[in-house]
Amino acid sequence: MDELAIVGAKLVTPRGVREADVLVREGRIARVGRVRRTGEEVDAQGLLLLPGAVDAHVHLALPVAGTRSADDFATGTLAAAAGGVTTLIDFTLGAPDKALPQAIEERIAQAAPAAVDFSLHAEMIGWTPDRARELVQAAELGVRSFKFYLAYGDSGRRTPLGVLKAAMEGIGRLGGVAMVHAEAEELVYPRKGPTPEGRPAVAEEVAIAELAVLALRTGCRTYVAHISSAGGLGAFLAGRARGAPLWGETCPHYLLLDEGVYRRPDGRQFSVTPPLRTPADRAALWAALGRRELQAVSTDHCPFTRAQKDAAPDVGKLPSGLPGIETLLPILFSEGVAKGRLSLSDLAWYLGEGPARAFGLWPKKGGIQPGADADLVLLDPKVSWTISAEELHMATDFSPYQGLEVQGRIVGVLSRGEWLVREGELLARPGRGQFIPWGTG
Repeated sequence: MDELAIVGAKLVTPRGVREADVLVREGRIARVGRVRRTGEEVDAQGLLLLPGAVDAHVHLALPVAGTRSADDFATGTLAAAAGGVTTLIDFTLGAPDKALPQAIEERIAQAAPAAVDFSLHAEMIGWTPDRARELVQAAELGVRSFKFYLAYGDSGRRTPLGVLKAAMEGIGRLGGVAMVHAEAEELVYPRKGPTPEGRPAVAEEVAIAELAVLALRTGCRTYVAHISSAGGLGAFLAGRARGAPLWGETCPHYLLLDEGVYRRPDGRQFSVTPPLRTPADRAALWAALGRRELQAVSTDHCPFTRAQKDAAPDVGKLPSGLPGIETLLPILFSEGVAKGRLSLSDLAWYLGEGPARAFGLWPKKGGIQPGADADLVLLDPKVSWTISAEELHMATDFSPYQGLEVQGRIVGVLSRGEWLVREGELLARPGRGQFIPWGTG
């Protein structure tokens, strides 16, 4: 497709909503406003035009608890396309004896079947004398965000605070980001599994408070993954108030679900780390989003089938993770915008510009402005539908939002000017996705 004009839509950005046309030429946005129409034209009257969503926290084909997350790079990215996610950020598969450049190159090769564009975080497992040099090599390969865990000592993934401080100093010099799973190891009880008893909210609160001090002292930009609790949020905001360079993320499951689901007969299907919290925690997270105090809403997409979770012999060995990449944008519109918790501009921030800026993808990704990739979503706000795992494209027979009525339906998705969804039909094909290095905007 050489040229395409989308006319008559309500264009949504973090700075406001207005009626505007968008001209797409050779895969990029050529003009926003009144456009001269010389090629194909799409009448978008009555539709919202949003930036293609950036899901900054995704785990495809992830080995965990003796199994593997159900979506691979083909199925997971097709589901992403169906849900309006045009860019995702996955993780390398780290190991103490694996150099970061090797892990990055292997993961890019594994992602060859991707139907949407992708970037990577480098998982930091084991700090060796070579790691400082490898940080620079990773940056040269286009990866400047590095994932650390303050828990999971039983699996060897935990990073001690002294090591984390040294790593953050190096990442800060690169202008990169430390992404951290913040749960205090000493307050986590693995035998109790991914439950509120096994991973209490205080573990998150303490870890984020410690992390804020390290961010403040090192000056390293630090992204706190999947904030789940009011206490964790409070520690995050207190660190920000002191001047710590913190960015924060939460996930749809912490906004829509609470710990009551664990009492259901199928409660183990909801296992996720950190676990689901209380209704009061949900309310605190929604309020923070309404004040635009976080950087992103991401999915931590890590799906398993019912059989995979049922096969766990006890709660301490449950694979932890939930599906969500296909429902991210529709749910945040329906539960956030349509219910008055968020503005449309907030939606464009949390799913577009916020994560794109955090991870070096802006302005190529996450926005609607001349020169950006033509990653766009057309959403009909008047149409409602009901979530059913059987009708979604993720490779699992479980959705934590089964039966939820959703207001607003995606009717069109463009990625670099190519239709992935048109008039509600999924057209995306595996293998068309591209690796997007940090800083290519």
